[in-house]
Amino acid sequence: MRPSLDDSVRYVKGVGPRRAERLNELGVRTARDLLDHFPFRIDDFSRVLPMGLLTPGSEVTVQGEVFSASFVQSTRGKAFRVGISDGTGAVYLVWYNMPYMYRNFRPGLSVAASGKVEWRRGSLEIAHPIWRESGTPREKGPVIPVYHATQGLTSQSLHSIIKEALKVYAPYIKPLIPKSILDKHGLLSEVEAYRVIHNPDSPEAWEKARRTFAFREILSLQVGLLSMKAEVEKAPSPRAFTKFDEARAFLRDLPFRLTPAQQRAIDDIGRDLTSGRTMNRLLQGDVGSGKTVVAMWGLLSAVENGWQGALMAPTEVLATQHYKTFRDLLGDRARIGFLSGSVRKSERESTLEELESGEIDILIGTHALLSPEVRWRSLGFVVTDEQHRFGVKERLKLSSGHTILPHMLVVSATPIPRSLALTLYGDLDVSVMDSMPEGRSPVATRCLNRSGREMAYRTLLEELSRGRQAFVVCPLITEGKTDRKAASMVKKELEEGYLKGKTIGLIHGSLSKNEINDTMAGFAAGKIQVLVATTVVEVGIDIPNATAMVVEDADSFGLATLHQLRGRVGRGKHPSVCFLIASTESGFKRLKALEKINDGFEVAEMDLRERGPGQFFGTAQHGVSDTKLAELGLSLDVIARAREEAREMLSLVEKGAASSEIRETVERIRQRFGDPLTHGRSR
Repeated sequence: MRPSLDDSVRYVKGVGPRRAERLNELGVRTARDLLDHFPFRIDDFSRVLPMGLLTPGSEVTVQGEVFSASFVQSTRGKAFRVGISDGTGAVYLVWYNMPYMYRNFRPGLSVAASGKVEWRRGSLEIAHPIWRESGTPREKGPVIPVYHATQGLTSQSLHSIIKEALKVYAPYIKPLIPKSILDKHGLLSEVEAYRVIHNPDSPEAWEKARRTFAFREILSLQVGLLSMKAEVEKAPSPRAFTKFDEARAFLRDLPFRLTPAQQRAIDDIGRDLTSGRTMNRLLQGDVGSGKTVVAMWGLLSAVENGWQGALMAPTEVLATQHYKTFRDLLGDRARIGFLSGSVRKSERESTLEELESGEIDILIGTHALLSPEVRWRSLGFVVTDEQHRFGVKERLKLSSGHTILPHMLVVSATPIPRSLALTLYGDLDVSVMDSMPEGRSPVATRCLNRSGREMAYRTLLEELSRGRQAFVVCPLITEGKTDRKAASMVKKELEEGYLKGKTIGLIHGSLSKNEINDTMAGFAAGKIQVLVATTVVEVGIDIPNATAMVVEDADSFGLATLHQLRGRVGRGKHPSVCFLIASTESGFKRLKALEKINDGFEVAEMDLRERGPGQFFGTAQHGVSDTKLAELGLSLDVIARAREEAREMLSLVEKGAASSEIRETVERIRQRFGDPLTHGRSR
């Protein structure tokens, strides 16, 4: 049978049923997924520097023979030190708190290693280097791709499997982007880019392949989103809203004044609702900027004009909190319903009946709102949290059974630099809320190195003694081959040490949804005093009683992520503090900026300058591609070029002046998105 890129990955040479299960854990199910499982970095052993030329502070690759191996004590714990020499000089490779490394080295072994050279203990050292056994010293080393792996499937195994897959499936890759466009931007053909990204012979070649795929994905994203926007604007929409008396009265009765940013956002939404076209708007604002009140005003306006409204929250805990807030602030102005996966069957059936008959004005819930059995009498306004990781098509499922497309408000607490907002949300108009309500005090942020860790936990303990709660955030789930803090180990350490006798919960991405919901509900109810977690708590949990946070190995995270994390505290009336514990001196210096900056948009711009735009593509998924955009070495230049090319291609198609290649590309991209106007409708 002829091979197809849609073949199950289990039939690729070297895989089989067991490895297929491991690959499925990585989101790899087909041969196409396998080829699109790109390496997130390369280990470059191709440029070896003589040790006699090494200078502290430089990133290098060295190669030499082992002449010593020993353990030494250090302030960071027990260190294993391996001395290697190439005849021109010597350098020591060092691993902290990893005693098992001694099994890998013996005198005379030829080793290549890469990392940052530092002057310590009277000699040159490279701490925690990338290393491998090498052939004869001074030979040109390889460029090795490194992949996200999983238990029982190493990066090296993945590389071997992908090499085999390329041999079989490369001839069946159908390029998406016309060669003329790739040539215009100095990029590789797509088939060549697949070969090079998985088997680079130089760092330069690997970067060119990454740029090719980054360009392809941004171009696809833009063509798809801009096409969708054009189609949605032509679709039948709820008739223009004309009544706003109740919504205005709601604003007048609030126990606080609107900020200028809230008023601007309400004005933007109001213009959309009275225009006679379907609103598709992103409401982007920092944590605590008052987005919920704006969304509430929009939903109440819909009810006043004879429509129903929906609000989707990313977690059951947050959905419950929204339900309580809406009932408290709206009172009898609207009939509020609630729906989630844990609602009892009898309650669920009753809610669904009331929704279909129109007895419920606003339904609040989780992804359960997307269920096919949820039927609306007249859905006209939808608020969805971008952190659902819902794509455009999933959002539009809410219009199931209706020919009218409801107004859509996507609310995001993740500040995105303005230079990227149009790329990420090409199908949405954007409102930015860049001011905070009166009386909201910023979270005091303290950056510490590891020697200050005890002081951080002493402060956290003081907050617990006042009846408050706290978060502890770690970069890893379980202990690995690094000295980074793992959530499971930190929980155990705190239970036996600093926080002995306190009630401590643990959540991370490997737990089931029910386990996460139960623990978060326990924390929200005050039954858990301290929540140890990974960045799974970055969004979707609102605990006014939480006043302290400790982020372990905070330099493992980007500044924007840290800003989001500290937004989990300081949500009540009590002063709050966030301790950022850095594991390196360079990390400590980078994080110090957060002690002075509390504006999320300013933090995002700093992150953009420091780490590039790739990371922001994890914050909004559109159901376009499984490719990991965040790992393709994106640059603003590639984004700008691809966006401009997308506009030009669509303009040519619209005018009937496009070549057959360009028409085919646009059609294939639109098919990847699906038809936004028929998606989810009842048949």
